[in-house]
Amino acid sequence: MKVHFSVQLLLSLFLLSAFHVPHMVVGTVELRALMELKSSLDPEGKILGSWISDGDPCSGFFEGVACNEHRKVANISLQGKGLSGWLSPALAELKCLSGLYLHYNNLSGEIPPRISNLTELVDLYLDVNSLSGAIPPEISNMASLQGNYIHNTSFP
Repeated sequence: MKVHFSVQLLLSLFLLSAFHVPHMVVGTVELRALMELKSSLDPEGKILGSWISDGDPCSGFFEGVACNEHRKVANISLQGKGLSGWLSPALAELKCLSGLYLHYNNLSGEIPPRISNLTELVDLYLDVNSLSGAIPPEISNMASLQGNYIHNTSFP
C-alpha cells in the first residue's frame, strides 16, 4: 500500500510540474507593445539592445523599464539616451504605465492620440525633442496627468 501511495504522489507531482506555466510576461500584449516601441524609438537598434522579443520586461534587464507589484510595465525612463525615432501608438497597450520619461532625445513626428488611453499615466515627459504637430486634445482629458507634462516642447 505504501508503494502505491508513493507512485501516485510522484505521478501527481509530475503532472503538476508538466502543466505548470510560469508567470512571465513573455508573449504578452505588453511585450509586443514594447517591441513595437523599441522599433519606433530606436530604428537602428543601437540603444535598446536589452529589449529582446523573448525576454521578460519585468526581469530588470530591459533598460529603462520598471514594473509594478503585479508584473506590469509601470515606468519607462529613457531620458537623454539619444533616441531618434517616433512615438508608436503601441504605447497605448501599456495599460499600467504611470510614468513615461522620454525627454532630452531627438524624437520626431506627432504624439499619438491613443496615448490618452493610458488612464494610469501620471508623468509624461516629452520635452526637449523634435516633435511636430498639435498636442492631441484628448490628452487634456487625462485626469491622472500632473502639471507640466509636455513643457518646453517646440511644435512648429
